[in-house]
Amino acid sequence: MARSAFWAVLFLSVFLTAFVKDVAAETRKEMAASYVELGEDFARSGDFVRAIGAYNVALQFASDFAAAYFGRGRAYEARGESRKAIADYTKTLEIVPGFAMALYNRGNLRFNDGALDDALSDFDEAVKNDPRDAMAYNNRGIVKAAKGDFAAAMADFNRAIKINSRRPEAYVNRGLVQLQQGRRDEAEHDFARSLVLRPSLRSFIDSRISQLSEK
Repeated sequence: MARSAFWAVLFLSVFLTAFVKDVAAETRKEMAASYVELGEDFARSGDFVRAIGAYNVALQFASDFAAAYFGRGRAYEARGESRKAIADYTKTLEIVPGFAMALYNRGNLRFNDGALDDALSDFDEAVKNDPRDAMAYNNRGIVKAAKGDFAAAMADFNRAIKINSRRPEAYVNRGLVQLQQGRRDEAEHDFARSLVLRPSLRSFIDSRISQLSEK
């Protein structure tokens, strides 16, 4: 069903190419926005193949429509197609420099792909654009910890907690760094704090502690 829907949207995309250049610019933008909304509807329902098809049609109407690139990037990310997602986030940032969510999402994907310097660059830019973004500090701290710069990572986790003490992620990550530095009591305190905020993190924390103990 998803495959047939994809081909139907693809056919429409090819068909539209023949006349879209004759449509007034304002109308093209309106049509692009409509297909972006359709793509978002498909994405919310978990139908990422149709979502990608809708974003493709939007880009037929307006090839510089940042929302279409960003939405398609998220759909590709949801499907595990990180390279395509990164390319779309990059295109989004070419059109809208400094767009926080595109930087954040691209940074996460680059980190997962092992491109630590590129990920760090994205989170540096995200923090520069929004110094109150706790999760940008948290994720930059994760990258710095992965690079072995524990002091800088701790500074970022501390900053994230100062900005928003109700988010558990920075407590967990600060605790993991402290555990690696032999400060078990401080680590346990951070883990306990994170579990007060989100008890479901217990299995994740236990798994990460087990991984660290094997190193």
